[in-house]
Amino acid sequence: MDIEVDGDQPMDIVVEPWKKLIIHELLEYKFEDLAKLVATQSVQQGGTAIPTISWAEGVAFLISPFPDESEVIIEEKLKGIIHYNTVLFALKPSFEAEIFMRGSQIRINLIDVGTNEIFKLLAKTLKSHAKIPASVQANSTAMSQSLAAGLQ
Repeated sequence: MDIEVDGDQPMDIVVEPWKKLIIHELLEYKFEDLAKLVATQSVQQGGTAIPTISWAEGVAFLISPFPDESEVIIEEKLKGIIHYNTVLFALKPSFEAEIFMRGSQIRINLIDVGTNEIFKLLAKTLKSHAKIPASVQANSTAMSQSLAAGLQ
């Protein structure tokens, strides 16, 4: 699209989607264990912010990207390649906006990022790599629902 800027030459605005996402490590958890991990880390870091877990297409996940300070990572991004150091994930079929950890009195927010095409594709890929049996995940989901009474 050409846009004239102050009567000068037209300026092109280009939307260029990412070409590739490389995940260097996948760590799968039961959802209850992922929530406990996030709650524990929040307490260890002072607990002032509400911890957040992303959710899309029935998968809860946390992303640990490589820092942008690296020239190599910046070069890769300019080529359209994203690198994630680690992705922690758990199957969680149903979305809940908040989870309350009863014992530690910590609230965890789930953010539905399913409108983002990259996260939708990521969630589908994570599902295909899941190794924890569905029956174990179902028990974890029932447990997370029982945790919801905590701070309310």
